[in-house]
Amino acid sequence: MEVGARALDVLPLLQERVASLTGGRDRRGGPIIWFPANSRRDRVAPDDYRRLLHYLINIPSDNLRSIGFTILIDMRGSAWAAIKPILKVLQEHFSSSVHQALVVKPDNFWQKQRTTIGAHKYKFETTMISLEALPKVIDSSQLTPDLEGTLQYDHAQWIDLRLALEELMWQAGELLDRLDDLQEDVARADFANDVSGARRAIDNHADINKRLAKMPVDELEAQGELVVQRLESAAAACTEASGAAVESTFHCGSPGALRAQLAAVRSAHQHAHKLWQHKKIQLDQCFQLRLFEQDCEKMLEWIVNHRTAFLSTYVEIGRSCAAAKRLQEEHARFAAACTGGGRPSVTRVTAAARRLADKRHYAEPEITALAHRLERAYKQLSNGLEERSAVLSLSVVFHHKAEAYASAVGGWGAQCAVALQLATGGPGAPPCSDPRALEQHTQRHRQLYEHMCQAYTEVHSTSKKLLYQLDHLVQVCHQTDPADMSEGSMSSAGGSGGDPAADYSSGANHVLAVIHQILGHHRALEARYHQARLKLHQRLALLLYKEDCRQVLDWLGNHGEKFLMKNTGIGRNLHKARMYQKSHEHFENVAQNTYTNAEKLLSAAEELARSGECEAEEVLGVARELEAHVAAFAARVDRRRRRLDLAVLLYTHEKELIQWLETLRGGGGGGVGGGTSDESPEAARRALEQCAQHRAASLEACAATIAHGEALLQDLRYLHISLTASQLY
Repeated sequence: MEVGARALDVLPLLQERVASLTGGRDRRGGPIIWFPANSRRDRVAPDDYRRLLHYLINIPSDNLRSIGFTILIDMRGSAWAAIKPILKVLQEHFSSSVHQALVVKPDNFWQKQRTTIGAHKYKFETTMISLEALPKVIDSSQLTPDLEGTLQYDHAQWIDLRLALEELMWQAGELLDRLDDLQEDVARADFANDVSGARRAIDNHADINKRLAKMPVDELEAQGELVVQRLESAAAACTEASGAAVESTFHCGSPGALRAQLAAVRSAHQHAHKLWQHKKIQLDQCFQLRLFEQDCEKMLEWIVNHRTAFLSTYVEIGRSCAAAKRLQEEHARFAAACTGGGRPSVTRVTAAARRLADKRHYAEPEITALAHRLERAYKQLSNGLEERSAVLSLSVVFHHKAEAYASAVGGWGAQCAVALQLATGGPGAPPCSDPRALEQHTQRHRQLYEHMCQAYTEVHSTSKKLLYQLDHLVQVCHQTDPADMSEGSMSSAGGSGGDPAADYSSGANHVLAVIHQILGHHRALEARYHQARLKLHQRLALLLYKEDCRQVLDWLGNHGEKFLMKNTGIGRNLHKARMYQKSHEHFENVAQNTYTNAEKLLSAAEELARSGECEAEEVLGVARELEAHVAAFAARVDRRRRRLDLAVLLYTHEKELIQWLETLRGGGGGGVGGGTSDESPEAARRALEQCAQHRAASLEACAATIAHGEALLQDLRYLHISLTASQLY
């Protein structure tokens, strides 16, 4: 069975009116295929019937075909042999689509008999019917005038409309195929790998647009609109002429299907244009991408070349301050050239990457990754340049401080020798005997040491910073990501860095050698400094010891002795005695500092004597004299304190006894008649006992007070004798 048959394929059969699709329907609503009376049926082959029926059955819509066709065969004027091939073709090829076959009875009786007999061999219902009984099965409005009906049907017009409709549908299908081919061509437009290929792809894509513009979509729509108008006019005329109460259809074609086909063409054309526009945007973006990649590759190559030149001398730090300054100046010029030539270009490329990303480029991730790769590569070069700038700055500072330290070693040694001579004396020059002058020399000697240590610390600290920065520079230069370099340039960049350990040791060994040399000088200077410092401190300690002893003795003579000579009284009453006692306590507190200083001086004398740095007898003699004076003075101070304590105690007891006697005289002693109202013998006995106890306590207190007074008199006599003896001497 043919698929997609056209009227041109069966045009001779249609023109001979072998069969027609008039548009009529049976009472079920099924479409009718009419085989009109035709004297030339004998010349129609079964294959022609098959092709014609296949064409006609496929014209109605799917809904109508599903109801089933009614085959109306006008047998009048034909023999059964001419009708049998039609029924056979229907039985063999279209039985599922046929609901019933109606054969209009012939006029010949015997022929009618044979037809009735042959009508019982088919899958579908086959009925012999007379022309008069036909309206019972099919309404007259659905029959053409040839069958005494009212359905208007112009077969020539139908053929003409079918030819026009099918030609239009064929052109639309052809145009859809061409549009599909164009869409495939658009889809096949691959992205080029270089700038020239991307430009060629854009030119080829422009040619596709020219082909798309030449598609006769507007002309096809204009023709389609004319055909639709003809179809609608024919259908309206058919309906109006038939005046049918039962629905009939002009089965020539559906205006809606034609419009749908034309809309499909227009939609396909618009879709192809959108695809072309989208592809054009992508190809333009591909061209921009290849330009961007080209710029990035040039910049990466520029970075690799400068990095290679940088790595050839990046670990040189110089062997002197002048050499380090020369390297610093050369590096500054190189870094300025790299920064001035590279930074604007990298900024321009990264700005282009941002613009492409903002425009929603299809390769936004690749562009961003490439821009980041370029930025990382330039940042690695910049970091290396900055690190070497820091290394060379530290190298200049290190060599400057190291050379300054080395030049100052001789002067520092001479100053240590002068300090040692002041402490120990030299040929024809005694040691310094002025404590203040010696202390000033000691202070200057300490400042000299601080200056020496500061200079050494600065050199050592700068060396550590230089070594750390040098190591960091080597690590930075050897941490380059291979993905950030182009394939052609990695081979040249890979061998320039060398071995990180070897690169680091080249400059580190020189720095360590300088530090070891300075360390040797510093240790020698420290030894000489400590020797002179020890002598200065020992000499100063001896002088200060004598000075401290003299100050203690001066205080004893000028303050302590005078105080004791001047304050010999004990006071004539309790108030005066207590005042003297407090004054003496204050004096003892002041003298305690002198005692403490004296103890320290005695301990220091033993240390000086054991050290052997000064004359032991001299130191110990001064110490013994100091000890004797302090001991004698302390004894006199203690005796005066005891004397004042006795005076205060004596006056206190005296006052208490006087107050007691006055109480007794006033009758307040608690004895007989002492204010109690109890006059019983028992009360008198208790009063007598109490008086006896008071008497005993009074006598005991008087005895103690007398003893204190005698002791105080004896101490005063001893004081008088001591003062007289001291005045005689």
